Amino acid sequence: MSVEAVGLMVKVPAPLRKQAHAVAKLRGETLSDVVRLALKEYVQEALDDARDHRELNALVARIDAGLESLHDHDDVWAGIEALEAQGALPA
Repeated sequence: MSVEAVGLMVKVPAPLRKQAHAVAKLRGETLSDVVRLALKEYVQEALDDARDHRELNALVARIDAGLESLHDHDDVWAGIEALEAQGALPA
């Protein structure tokens, strides 16, 4: 299924336009291809960052509510060493 392409006009600094043209030429692509890919990656990163932020806020809320516990680094290593001493971990 193809998605209808629509026009989008953006203004960029001349040096960025020149660099984008150079990238397009090096890759055998059009300037539109380069801009489309850059915008797609930027939007995906922004969405991922927003999701990470929501998940972090949810985790902090669970910790504050006492539904999640935190473990000190030294306590974690002590637990691992105890399991190793019992032979409970793979070699």
